[in-house]
Amino acid sequence: MNEKERNIYQEVVATTLAMFAPDYKYEETKVEIDVKGINFEASGKVEKQIGWKSLFKNRQTKKKETVLPLMEKGQACQVDVEIAEGKTKPPKYYTEGQLINVMKHAGKEVDDEALQHTLKESEGIGTEATRASIIETLKRQMYIEVRKNQVTVLDKGKILCQAVEGTLLASPEMTAKWETYLKKIGKNEGSQELFLDRIKQMIQALMENAPKKIGKMDQVLEQVEEQSSVGKCPICDDGLVQDKGKFYGCSCYQNGCKFTLSKKVLGKTISQTNIKKLLNGERTNWIKGFKSKKGKKFDAFLQYDAEDQKVKFEFQKKVKTNA
Repeated sequence: MNEKERNIYQEVVATTLAMFAPDYKYEETKVEIDVKGINFEASGKVEKQIGWKSLFKNRQTKKKETVLPLMEKGQACQVDVEIAEGKTKPPKYYTEGQLINVMKHAGKEVDDEALQHTLKESEGIGTEATRASIIETLKRQMYIEVRKNQVTVLDKGKILCQAVEGTLLASPEMTAKWETYLKKIGKNEGSQELFLDRIKQMIQALMENAPKKIGKMDQVLEQVEEQSSVGKCPICDDGLVQDKGKFYGCSCYQNGCKFTLSKKVLGKTISQTNIKKLLNGERTNWIKGFKSKKGKKFDAFLQYDAEDQKVKFEFQKKVKTNA
């Protein structure tokens, strides 16, 4: 066996033997020390029986155990008190797996015990079959982005959070209340008409309040659109070309503009710098690695033809001449 294989083998053997080895026993002491009316706590550990840990003697422990001297209640002692300085760190980004788990256990954030129990029974937000698709929809609509398995909220997602902040849509309690009433309907203890009527009232209230929030956010939306755009639309000249995931598209598509631009041309990903050149009517930099339908590789410039509304290849390089 090579070194890596031997290490893995030894780890498997040690872990297996540890299951049948004696217990690891230790004595832990915790004391409270009064320093001018302020309580400090200290703890120490003394090993009594190494047990299964003897199989892992070569493994380095990150933390050194503190050993306390023999002490009695009311005993005076001398302590050194120091102020430790440090900086707080922001919470780590969720992975997709962790985000699904948060959705599943959304009831933990609800204060009402009855609603918390309901969410636990219904397994939080969504179902096992739908949670992954909910996340995929958020990614496709550019609300969130996953990079190196870390989920980050995009500008569009931040705006959505601000828009629903303080409403029932932003609270898992709404899901719990709906689940509770749906169970009542299932037991003929509730009215389906009343349930639908309340949903209509909620939607109406949201629709009435939405313009007020949107009015305040118009400026923010414009800034986000400008920041996320790569240039002006060459077709309608009113819209901004934005990243839509697998392609670029005009922000005025709802008004009828169908301009789109693929991120890949014949298997070659086009950089954002070159996309901006195309939108400005300029020729791109020399791009290597295009692959034709027959499998032949070639290099070329790209130029967007506004009349034909197509990206075209150019193969002629500029030749420098000495006067």
